[in-house]
Amino acid sequence: MVQYGVGDAVKVQMPRGKNKRGVSGISVMYTTSQEAKFDGAQGTVTEINPRGPLGIPLYLVDFTDHENKVAIPWQGQWFREEWIISTERPELKIQPSDQTSAEGFARSQTGESS
Repeated sequence: MVQYGVGDAVKVQMPRGKNKRGVSGISVMYTTSQEAKFDGAQGTVTEINPRGPLGIPLYLVDFTDHENKVAIPWQGQWFREEWIISTERPELKIQPSDQTSAEGFARSQTGESS
């Protein structure tokens, strides 16, 4: 199941862990991978491969139009879904209350209470 769509703003966050000295950072399993160089960079999803290698969905993230504090080696990279997080906050949806209904009862669309 694909969680992000084309055009979504995302941030790269590699899996966290502790090294031999006990310092928190990128997990030692991923420190030598190419994707670890992008940790903390923000970009935009430009393409999705829902059936990547071994059936893992991959997202092509483009970093060209974003100001990143991280020195990224190139402008686009494929990432797994668990390595990126959304930078946009989800909208809070509030259900309006019906003041005309009796307490403990809800009004239906026809206006009759239950």
